[in-house]
Amino acid sequence: MNDSRSARAAGSAGSAGSAREITGVVHDASGVPVPGAHVLFTDGPQPLPDIAAVTDTEGRFSLTAPAPGEYALLCRADPAMGPPGTAETTVRVGAVVGDGATEAAAVRVELTLG
Repeated sequence: MNDSRSARAAGSAGSAGSAREITGVVHDASGVPVPGAHVLFTDGPQPLPDIAAVTDTEGRFSLTAPAPGEYALLCRADPAMGPPGTAETTVRVGAVVGDGATEAAAVRVELTLG
């Protein structure tokens, strides 16, 4: 029952924000921002607390990963706030570099609901 359409994630070294910060925008299929959508972690490198974000009026959200690693995200729109739909993606946060240090790169995600 997965009707997700697309998701993109990009990290760039030197970006503003925490090495474990995931920010993004949720749009519907026509590109309109989706307010009130829930974005949450569904899997990660360690057990996760119930961490979720709700998009603002411009579809923006921000989450902080509890530790470096790979995370699965799920976005569910609130049908009372706009079009229904879901989107999923996987992101890598705070990648470990050669000497064991964590790379400082915020992660930006764009989710498109289907």
